[in-house]
Amino acid sequence: MPRDMRDFNKKLTQMAGNIQPSQGELDQFGELYKKYKNKSQREIEEEMNHLMGQFSRTEKDNLVRKLYKLKEMEGLLDDAQKRKVDMFIQLLSQ
Repeated sequence: MPRDMRDFNKKLTQMAGNIQPSQGELDQFGELYKKYKNKSQREIEEEMNHLMGQFSRTEKDNLVRKLYKLKEMEGLLDDAQKRKVDMFIQLLSQ
């Protein structure tokens, strides 16, 4: 694993606090971080809208739970990022 991903996973684990995400969830967050870190909000929204139709209700519910966990990790997201996560939660909850 590249050094920057180890650092990211370490920071993510520290910020998770009492939430205690599994190693699999930490790995998924890391993959999402790598995938979206250089994309604009417009690009992310377009991809999300495209993917929405491909998810089952169960998959959407699982993603919503993970996004809530991500939001609860103190100090990980700034206010703008939290608003984006809220938007995704709203889209997935429809």
